[in-house]
Amino acid sequence: MTTAFSYSTTYILDKSHFSETFDESVIVDNSKTVYFKSAVLALFGLTVLIFTEVNPYAAWFIVALGAIEALSIRFRKPWWLARQMLSKAANAEVTLTIDEQSVCSKSFYVESKIAWSNISKIEQTSQGWLLYHSQGTNYISGRCLSEQASSFVGKQAVLKT
Repeated sequence: MTTAFSYSTTYILDKSHFSETFDESVIVDNSKTVYFKSAVLALFGLTVLIFTEVNPYAAWFIVALGAIEALSIRFRKPWWLARQMLSKAANAEVTLTIDEQSVCSKSFYVESKIAWSNISKIEQTSQGWLLYHSQGTNYISGRCLSEQASSFVGKQAVLKT
């Protein structure tokens, strides 16, 4: 008779965790088309500035929005990390529980439970696991998993293929 699998651990949402999450889960698009929105904003602001009698401060504000949008694309990872580190979840302790029915993460601010049946795809990355489901994608860092827990998630991944 086999016993039901259950694993629980805690970790801190620190800068290294957020950095790893970004590296493993964000698909970076370096094509020029990602700058389209920032270029449109800047061109619209310059058009308003040159060809209309609208207050120049408003036009320069629109140009500045285009520049900020371009900078947020160019410096995507530091921008994202800064936002995460300024959030109330930064440096919070998270309890991760993996069992036969679901993956649960619980902190002071968020409680998330994803049933294995709701997960459509599980992908192993170089440092952890990506769980794809109808509400989005979640990342589980391999450094907070035991060998048995990682093996269990790997078995779940095989069942999803």
